[in-house]
Amino acid sequence: MSRCLLRSKERNNSDRASPFSAAGLAFLALGLCFSGPARAVPSYSDQTGDPCSACHVGAFGPQLTPHGREFKLTAYSDGTQQRKLPLLSAMLETSFTQTKTDQSGPAGPGFKGNDNLAIDQFSFFIAGRIYDHLGVFDQITWGGVSHTWAWDNLDLRYARETHLGGMDAILGVTMNNNPTVTDPYNSTPAWSFPYASSKLTLTPAATLIEGALAARVLGGTAYGLFADTLYVEAGAYGALPQLAHQTSLGVIPTDGPVLSGGAPYWRVALQNETPKTSVWIGTFGLAANTFPANDRSAGTDNYLDIGFDGGFQWHAKKAHVFSFYATAIRETTQLNSSYASGAVANPNLNLNTFKMNGSYYYDQTWGLTAGLFWVNGSHDALLYAPAPDTGSLANSPNSSGYVMQVDWTPFGKEDSWGQPWANLRLSLQYTGYTSFNGRTSNYDGYGRNASGNNTLYLLAWMAF
Repeated sequence: MSRCLLRSKERNNSDRASPFSAAGLAFLALGLCFSGPARAVPSYSDQTGDPCSACHVGAFGPQLTPHGREFKLTAYSDGTQQRKLPLLSAMLETSFTQTKTDQSGPAGPGFKGNDNLAIDQFSFFIAGRIYDHLGVFDQITWGGVSHTWAWDNLDLRYARETHLGGMDAILGVTMNNNPTVTDPYNSTPAWSFPYASSKLTLTPAATLIEGALAARVLGGTAYGLFADTLYVEAGAYGALPQLAHQTSLGVIPTDGPVLSGGAPYWRVALQNETPKTSVWIGTFGLAANTFPANDRSAGTDNYLDIGFDGGFQWHAKKAHVFSFYATAIRETTQLNSSYASGAVANPNLNLNTFKMNGSYYYDQTWGLTAGLFWVNGSHDALLYAPAPDTGSLANSPNSSGYVMQVDWTPFGKEDSWGQPWANLRLSLQYTGYTSFNGRTSNYDGYGRNASGNNTLYLLAWMAF
């Protein structure tokens, strides 16, 4: 059983109110009120009068420029232009996915084992300044693979520019639903490359902080950028209450981990900005106790994720932008609940992930990105047992490969047709695996090779 399957294995135990329930419900009502009526969001351009290329590398999100990072840290509230429309934007992703070898069963509900056309997602956004120093990024998404509506990224923040001890500073607070979604750098999990990928293909094991809690938690952080050099953020997350899970948010507790108590999150980075370059290096982390698939019968599974990251951008000339990002995450676990239920053979397991990528964009229109990734961790005969497609004959999560992507973004510049409301990116992405779940050939014990998961992904990504 893969680590992903462990986290999504269904249980039948009932949910129980979290200690964060009252605060969570109060803020949830506020967040959904904004949503009721990362990515390049045209309503930001409508607010500021700047084209999408001012904030985003390649004129399309979520890869940020220095101006984009500052806009995010100042609570999405900059801009004095008279707004033409409300804070509403939308996004549509449609794709074609082809893997080298057919999967043994459907790639998703209602899909074939290969060669699938899909509407990946359709999203509504409330995004922009609500009031002076207060802004929001709020996303509601229909998933074309899951065929359900659910809340997606939420980042509500208040920030002020000030002076402390003679140095400039930006101080802010956020309420959000995904560890690292508040981060201004594209080297942490929520906004890292690949910025879009197929939901109808197999993927390696991942740490908890790499999306397992996205939209399943609610938390708050406080942050500061001091002397344009030191960035610090800290806060905590709690589980959503049962009502929020099962009704308006489209999140089902038994589909993944449910937090027990508070989960502290931290982030520290050093950056240097010049007119020609941006460079940063940092660390981040999360400590969490979870009920696996909301099973409360045997205690909790405990995770400690510690990451290190860095990035570099060269933007000396408007027509040429080079970027490089790298991220390494070390996860240590004590899986007492999963061990008691027979889901793992050893409760003390480690998982390490590493990825790096570099990109070049010409004239904010043509882009080329190349990346490498590695996953390695403890062997476990139950967690990584042989199984068709997803299993491991070697009882191992170890995987490695590369990602190549070519982009064409015809709109999003200051002289673009329909600016800022017509935005389109066409992408061709290829993911190749040199190993998967511990082996190159017959990795699952049923004859599937790592290269069988090599994926061609064609994407049309629109924002309007």
